[in-house]
Amino acid sequence: MRLWPLALFFSLALAARFAAFSVEPFGPQRLNLDTGVTTLPQGGVLVDNENGLRLRADYIEYKEGAFIRARVLELLSEKETFRAQTLEHDIPKGEARFTSLVFANADFKDLRAERALALFNEDIVVLKGQVRAASPDLQAEVLVVDLKARQALVLGSFLYREGRATLRGQGPSARLHLRFAGGKVQASTKLPPEAPRLAAYASKLP
Repeated sequence: MRLWPLALFFSLALAARFAAFSVEPFGPQRLNLDTGVTTLPQGGVLVDNENGLRLRADYIEYKEGAFIRARVLELLSEKETFRAQTLEHDIPKGEARFTSLVFANADFKDLRAERALALFNEDIVVLKGQVRAASPDLQAEVLVVDLKARQALVLGSFLYREGRATLRGQGPSARLHLRFAGGKVQASTKLPPEAPRLAAYASKLP
């Protein structure tokens, strides 16, 4: 009986096990056979083909079909960019939690928050803690962004500037709705019928 080299055996096993991921490590790639967790201590690039996500980070650990964790990272989806200090991505739930997030897409530029939750299956991003955006010019406590509908809801105290106009809200009951269309932002304290749906997402991020 022919004995296959051990290294070849493991390379074939890994190729099958991680078929859903494309992995480019910057250094060693370590697999814990007991837990199934792979660690890239020097970081690398990981592409989640199933969910259309590309991750580049200084440190990555993941278990296919379960989770991805990373530090000092950039995560790219089809239309969004997430840069953050840390990431915890629950693959079955389609959820990703970030700390020190900087977010950008067609509607927001340099949107920052202390912590954030992305719900990829629902196209929702929840941001909390020192929320700031360069464009539109916004300061807030809590922001819920509906990526698909291109709208957002501010909850709690806020400061919004557009040209010479300024809108302010004080206290936890303050609300501001933003709608993006045609390269412009429509901001209003008069809330549309879908506002309660957006507000409910805020509770998903403590």
